[in-house]
Amino acid sequence: MSDTRAGDRAAFFLLGATIGAATALLMAPASGAQIRRRLVRKGEDVADYLIDAGKELLEKCEGLYESSEELVGDSTRELSGKYRALHDHSKQLLDEAETILRRAKRAATGG
Repeated sequence: MSDTRAGDRAAFFLLGATIGAATALLMAPASGAQIRRRLVRKGEDVADYLIDAGKELLEKCEGLYESSEELVGDSTRELSGKYRALHDHSKQLLDEAETILRRAKRAATGG
């Protein structure tokens, strides 16, 4: 959700910078060279903002990756332990059933 907000902020910043640049061109009684310098500075500001936003997004993605890796590892260990307990319990039940069937067979054959 915060990644979407970062993208929205970048889009609004770019829109604002564009509107500001267009307004400056129309309203300012500056020379073409001065206007070009201002536009270059604004472009550099936008580029810096986008680079910073991209780095922030990358850091968040790395954090999510690491936390999901931990979560998957924890879940895997928990499920593995439960599977082992189920396996052991099933083996115990099978052994008990085998014992009961042997006794029943001996009782049926009279031995």
